[in-house]
Amino acid sequence: MVSRDPEDQLKKLKYPKAVFFIIVNEFCERFSYYGMKTVLGLYFRNILLYDESESTVYYHLFSMLCYFTPVFGAILADTYLGKFKTILYLSILYACGNIILSVASIPNTLPQKEFSLLGLFIIGVGTGGIKPCVSAFGGEQFVRPQQDRQLEQFFSYFYISINAGSLLSTLLTPILREDVQCFGQNSCFPLAFGVPAILMIIAIAVFVFGKWNYKMRPTEGNIMVDVSKCVAHAIGRKLKSEEEAHDHWLDFASDKFDKQLIKDIKQVLHVLVLYLPIPIFWALYDQQGSRWLFQATRMDGSLGFMSIKPDQIGIVNPLLIIAITPLFNSLIYPCFKKCGLLTPLQRIGTGGMLIGISFVISGIVELNLEKTYPRIPAAGLTQLNFVNTLPCPVDISYVHANGPEKWFEINAKSFTFERDLSDGPIQVKAHLLSSTCANVNFSAPEWIGTIDGVGTKAFSVIITGRNGTLEVARMNTEEPLDKANSGQPRVGFIFNLHDDLVDQGNITLKSKDRIIHFPFLASNNSSTLGRVVSTDVLEVVVGTYEVFIPRKDGRINTDDPAGTITVLQGGCYTIIVQRSLDPLSAQNEDGLVMQIEVTPYSSVHMMWLFPQYFIITAGEVMFSVTGLQFSFTQAPERMQSVMQAAWLLNVAFGNLIVTVVAKAKLIPRQSMEFFLFAGLIALDIILFVILALRYDYVEDENEDKAKLPTATPIEGTDNQAFASETAI
Repeated sequence: MVSRDPEDQLKKLKYPKAVFFIIVNEFCERFSYYGMKTVLGLYFRNILLYDESESTVYYHLFSMLCYFTPVFGAILADTYLGKFKTILYLSILYACGNIILSVASIPNTLPQKEFSLLGLFIIGVGTGGIKPCVSAFGGEQFVRPQQDRQLEQFFSYFYISINAGSLLSTLLTPILREDVQCFGQNSCFPLAFGVPAILMIIAIAVFVFGKWNYKMRPTEGNIMVDVSKCVAHAIGRKLKSEEEAHDHWLDFASDKFDKQLIKDIKQVLHVLVLYLPIPIFWALYDQQGSRWLFQATRMDGSLGFMSIKPDQIGIVNPLLIIAITPLFNSLIYPCFKKCGLLTPLQRIGTGGMLIGISFVISGIVELNLEKTYPRIPAAGLTQLNFVNTLPCPVDISYVHANGPEKWFEINAKSFTFERDLSDGPIQVKAHLLSSTCANVNFSAPEWIGTIDGVGTKAFSVIITGRNGTLEVARMNTEEPLDKANSGQPRVGFIFNLHDDLVDQGNITLKSKDRIIHFPFLASNNSSTLGRVVSTDVLEVVVGTYEVFIPRKDGRINTDDPAGTITVLQGGCYTIIVQRSLDPLSAQNEDGLVMQIEVTPYSSVHMMWLFPQYFIITAGEVMFSVTGLQFSFTQAPERMQSVMQAAWLLNVAFGNLIVTVVAKAKLIPRQSMEFFLFAGLIALDIILFVILALRYDYVEDENEDKAKLPTATPIEGTDNQAFASETAI
């Protein structure tokens, strides 16, 4: 006699081994996806040389593609190929996109921009196409309802594999990008993209190895196709029919479609109305990989014993998700539930409010960062940085375009101002307050001449002495105003020899673990200052360096530095190196070093980003997890795939909003853009609250069953385990 006891039947059903192949496949695929996406924003800016707005546009266009294509992947799997073939074929396409992107990032191989975008397009189609299939395919390996408990366990492991892949790749790929140099560059994006490509190939191999263990269901058609046909038919009949009347416009499809289908679609539309404000939520959330990443590049990541890379800061989000999700489920939600607060829609609205608050915080952080940004001259203005290399004060007066005479005194290192020189140079008069300086008697302690400029540029104006004569001239090389995209300091040298010797060798920086050479740029010598030469502006590593200059015979005494400099993250520096004016001075050969900070270093620490990450993650847990659960419980069971398709499309439209705002470039300051998005979501929450107050909840007669999604065509994951890739 066959036992009908569910417990006896459960004992006879073995745990499906096939799901382990699926879990390993998911880990490798998520490693590939997040590893590539972690460094993608910096690749757009640093390698493809798009500005930050254009980089933001392309980043969010790629994200938008990844969330539009799941709908087509679901239809392909359920109507034509089945889940196994869909996952296999699109994964192969996905890996090809990874390989193309990795090869395109190698200099001088393929047309870089075109093939990089092609690779990303293929990746977007591949990852989006398999998104609704993998977890649903894993769910099909279980016998329901007998193995519902094991199914729930599977989704937990599935969720862990997603987070593990995300965490490891977010930690590793920035190291491969920055700490490895390849193909003559200071970074190695080919390796940072190549490792995810290898992981994707491994994912395909693991998935294929499990083929003989999988249960494969035949294609049965896709509910989304039926829904589309029903809606289209109803609209068509309503437009054509003038006499026929129905209580609801969908009832016009009753002549051709099942009444239960029409009833289910009505309920779906009832829920979808609440989705109208949702894209704004995702518009803010997904900027963690674009605007917040670029914000981190302008901050100090040093922790003493190590340094946080800007693209590693994103690891905070998945870590916090793992940490606080159990806290919300076990403590916060039960407490509020006892007080009669936080229904699902209240949770969603509260989550959106927290996301808005995180952008207010990011705007405040940005306001403080703006104090450290370079002062780029406005259109038509030239920035002149007068540098007094003499150990004596100098009076400077100037007249511009027949205007009044203006005067200032340089006692210390430098004085900076901006002037419009488009209608002619300024007349400058420099005068030493004393005719004797550094034991040298100046027979000509005054200099009179003109200084010109170039709009939106900055130049050093050197004040020095040569053979007892005061000299002033503008250097032809530009000042290093812009911060390095890498966040490292930028350093350039001006070498004042005080004699007519031909310059030889180069200036050398030396620290405990590195030596950097700065060759002279003879073509950029000033024509009026005798032997004043400059070097290229180079990026260097943060630290303290000894400065070595060539002696008169061109050699460098590595035991006798001219001086030391300390450069900090994000700072831009011009270093004036000169020999002493006094021919009897012992420093005449060794030189003097003067460090000028052209652009302030990044003094705001990266840890100030933690509050906004913490708050947006708390908002994400309340908004996204609850949103998925709400969608599953409020929609008819066979419409859950439609609801998840709509949820993923919300993410796509959210990225579209960011793309439009970034492309318009109507907001000159990033802080104001952050506040704009905070204001938009505030208005959005008001709309959401109005819609939520009008919503009538559908009582779920089988709530426990609804918590476990069936193997529907567009399922991304189990809502209880939060394996949804839209929320990671």
